[in-house]
Amino acid sequence: MSFIIFHVPHSSLKIPSIYWNICLKDKKYIEKLNLFMSDYIVDRLLPERSKRIVFKYSRLFCDVERFKDDNKEKMAEKGMGIIYTKDFENTITIPNNKYKNIVIKSYYDKHHNKLDKKVTDVLNKYDKCILIDFHSYSDEMTKKLFNSANNPDICIGTDSFYTSKKLKEFTINHFKKYGYTVYENSPYSGTMIPNKYFNKKDNRLSSIMIEINKRVYLNDRDDYLKLKDCIEDYYNKLLSQ
Repeated sequence: MSFIIFHVPHSSLKIPSIYWNICLKDKKYIEKLNLFMSDYIVDRLLPERSKRIVFKYSRLFCDVERFKDDNKEKMAEKGMGIIYTKDFENTITIPNNKYKNIVIKSYYDKHHNKLDKKVTDVLNKYDKCILIDFHSYSDEMTKKLFNSANNPDICIGTDSFYTSKKLKEFTINHFKKYGYTVYENSPYSGTMIPNKYFNKKDNRLSSIMIEINKRVYLNDRDDYLKLKDCIEDYYNKLLSQ
């Protein structure tokens, strides 16, 4: 059976040509920022046979993890809503309403429609779906965003309804058995709930976020392979439950 879906929203570095119409910085500056903010190659850690939905474009261009309404999105206060208008210090884009509508309709909505459909198809087939919101992060980025220190190797994000105690405890304990430090909802919190199910309580659907500190897999090949084995084992054991 395959009732597990990985959602990977931030691994791509691709930026469409329309982005440069509203960008205030030169290409080299954006390329460096893009690499720093991306969940670089995190999708390569996933089991090859797993179902996954990977957003094809950079989060700088469109962040599909954000709410459409900036009034509901905490990160919009930092200039990091659906469209990033700021980095950590500077204004990087000035999008107009026409541009925003194009991004939402042609990129954001299409991605979420795809996610809704995939989750619904799995629920219809198996009457069960586990959505794993899969990310990476760096200590440097959390320091800039939250002035956060002493970050764990693995951050687990949970939802009060869609993350069961069983799934949360299994996930935390699994990574701890491999020797990783694990925090719940710190430095990041929550998990992706597909739009179709956001205001509902469908107990057939479970969701959990896994945020991997980049130091765990980017600095050493042996560390990378260890983590890849850990995630493969996690996936197999979750399937067998």
